[in-house]
Amino acid sequence: MTEEMMIENFKKQHLETYKKAVIEIIKNNTNSLIEKDIFSLIEKPPLDSMDQIKSKLLEVAKKQKIVLDTNGLEQFVNQFRSSLQQNFLNLEEIRKSHLILKVESFDPERETEIISITTKDLTKANQNLKKEIKHQVKEVISSLENHIDSIYKEGTLLDAKKNMNTQFLKYMRGIYQKNLLDHISMKILIKDRTLSSGVNEQGERYLFTKMNSHLFDGEKS
Repeated sequence: MTEEMMIENFKKQHLETYKKAVIEIIKNNTNSLIEKDIFSLIEKPPLDSMDQIKSKLLEVAKKQKIVLDTNGLEQFVNQFRSSLQQNFLNLEEIRKSHLILKVESFDPERETEIISITTKDLTKANQNLKKEIKHQVKEVISSLENHIDSIYKEGTLLDAKKNMNTQFLKYMRGIYQKNLLDHISMKILIKDRTLSSGVNEQGERYLFTKMNSHLFDGEKS
């Protein structure tokens, strides 16, 4: 193998290593977005007074003069959160796949060209993600109607339960859903900036090694 061929192989290996590193950044960024940032919005808060869902149920129950079943209430709220988390885990690929495809197809035409994750790339990736998140939130909230009876004590009047269900589900489909989706959008925006910055830093390291490593000296002579 000639020196020129060896240098060409080093270049290819260096490029592949670089692409793998960027893909890893995308994967870690997306996993962190879903499992840490977004999950933090739906996890059980440290204090009951911070629990919007439980507080709303207790507020409406007080107005309807209903005493709720404590265990049933706890399980109902926990099941809602668990369902959202489980459904959100399946969404990681939506964001990752579009961005990874761009990295895998990266074929630089200039010596100083690097991979960049643009606003356009992120907008396209996040459009599908946000659409599916909204769909999942609506689905899980709609399913609450099938399980809400578990929060009531035996003997609770039917009319009182109907009124409470109506008020609670209206809150969940309105204010709660809107606030949750708004907060998720903000988490995505922050993570987008972190991703772009991380990919740019990886590109700078790639170029620095390419321009300064002795492995490529023959190419520069």
